[in-house]
Parts: sequence; C-alpha cells; structure tokens
Amino acid sequence: MRRDDDERGRLAALKRYDILDTGPEEEFDLATELARSIFAVPMAAIVLIDGRRQWFKSRPGILMSHTSRETAFCDHTIRKDTVLVVEDATKDPRFLNNPFVTGEAGIRSYMGAPLITPDGYNLGAFCVLDTMPRDFSDVDREVITNLGKLTMAHMEMRLIASEDAQTGAASTRGFMKALDQELEKHKRHHTKSTLAIFDIDNLGAIAAAHGVTFSDSVVTAAAHAVLKGLRKSDTLGRLGEDEFGILLAGTDDTDAYVAAERFRKEIESCRIPENLRVAFTASFGILPVSSRFESARDWLTSAQALVGLAKDAGRNRSVTEMRGPSELSSRLRSRMN
Repeated sequence: MRRDDDERGRLAALKRYDILDTGPEEEFDLATELARSIFAVPMAAIVLIDGRRQWFKSRPGILMSHTSRETAFCDHTIRKDTVLVVEDATKDPRFLNNPFVTGEAGIRSYMGAPLITPDGYNLGAFCVLDTMPRDFSDVDREVITNLGKLTMAHMEMRLIASEDAQTGAASTRGFMKALDQELEKHKRHHTKSTLAIFDIDNLGAIAAAHGVTFSDSVVTAAAHAVLKGLRKSDTLGRLGEDEFGILLAGTDDTDAYVAAERFRKEIESCRIPENLRVAFTASFGILPVSSRFESARDWLTSAQALVGLAKDAGRNRSVTEMRGPSELSSRLRSRMN
C-alpha cells in the first residue's frame, strides 16, 4: 500500500538506505546503461527525491548531479504506484513550461517507474528520457517497472550489507565507511572523535565449554550492552567474530575512556543465559582521530594494537595511548614503529 500521505515517513525511509550523495556503484550504472540500450534513449537515471531536490544515483547522458524537486518529472512519478509516461512534454500542461523542456536539455518524452520500498514508500524513480516524442508501449512500461524493482532489490541488498544481522551493529563495510568519513572530516575541519575497539575475552574457551550457540549469545549480549548506551551520533560496528568498533563522534580520548569503561562494566555484568550464570568480559583499546593516519585502516590497526596491550596486561581493561602502565606505552610504541 502506497503511503502518499506520510512525507515524514518517506524521508525517514530514504535516510535509512544511507544512499544519498554517495558515489557511483556498478550495479546501478549497469541498470541505467541497460535501459538506454533497451529503449534506445540518450538518457536514463535512477533518481531519489529528498525534501528539496531530485538527486541522481546513476545518470548516463545527464550532466547534472541533482536538480530542484519543484522541476522534477520524477516528483510526479512518486505520487503514484504506476509508471508515469509523458509522450510529448510540450503538449502536457504539467510540463510544457518546465525549464528542462523549454531549455537546453530539450526533454520531450519521459517514462518513469516509482522505486517502492517493501513497506510502501516511494523513494524516487527509475526513468528514461528522450529529446523527441515517444509512444511507449505496455511492454515498455512492464520492462521499466521491472528495472525499478531490480533497483530496489539492489538497494535492499546494499542496506543488508551495511548491517550485521546477528547483533544489529553496522557491518565491517558500513563501519569502515563511517571511519573514512570521520577521518576526512577531521583532516578538513579539525573535528574530534575517538575510536574504541573491543574484543570479547576468551570467546574460544567459552565456545569450547558451552557450545557455539552459547558463544553467539555472548557476542549478541555484548553488542546490545554497548548499543543501549550509545548516543545517536555514535556508531557500533562488527569487525570480526568477537571484535567490535565504536566510533565516538565529537569525543576526545579522555571522555572516550570514561565511555569505554562504562561499556566494559556493562559487558562484565551480563549473564547469558541467566541460569548458567556465566560471566564474560571485554578488552578495550581507545585512540582519538589524528591527521597522522593516512587511512581509516591505519586508524583501526593502531587502535587494535591497544586492544592487544589490554589483553597482554590481563584482559578486562581499557587502554589508551595516555593511560596504562608505562611498560605498555613503550611496547605500544615498538609495535607501531
């Protein structure tokens, strides 16, 4: 069922896909190039409509990356669940004065299928455009409808790939993307943020004693213990079987240490399941962002070295570059040099 009376929900759904203003992706570009070939048109696009503009995720034959929503053909497409066809825009009262019809672009014909989420929100359109009038057939409408469904399937897979299904944390891919963005922001604007990596202690031994299903419950419980204490600006990501990262935005290493200790104690207090009363802990490494890191991977690797020092020192503790025994600091320097 289309939710055409819920613009707020539609925009929230669009935000959930985390796709606006991202770079080109092969799956989407292949679909639009295929559409250009099938329909023999000079332009095809995957368009997403936010509150004020139409933004092109893929746009072969189109020079601009976005336009005003007010002038967008696709803004009309998202108002229905069916394909919108404009055979000759110069004869259509909705578009005959549109600047993309009267101006240099010279759009005369358009066909677009809405991009409909599984929960019924129309996020944008898959469309083809031509500079001459076109009479699109029923088969054409069916083809572009299927291309729209294929696009939404790619968006769904992209969303799933950015989240760890077991714990609800961001996937490694999603978390590394967040780290990349935070590092770039720091280099441009000198913003502060801190990365905390934690590793569940002795998970292999827990699995050997209680089984893999139980150890999976331990991982999930640890993640949920952290998630419930995160701010909206923070990000938890799963990096391995027993390793997670926490990106604490706008936080220096002193405040991050306080937060990590709180998370560590929350994890230590978990008992899964209740009747077994099995305790587990985690070791934390905490490292603020710095322009010395050439990449997010460099930042991550340096923080992981701190986790190693926490484990070497006895586990179930938090270590930063500024906190911990002096021998740990010297060993850290030797590991990082």
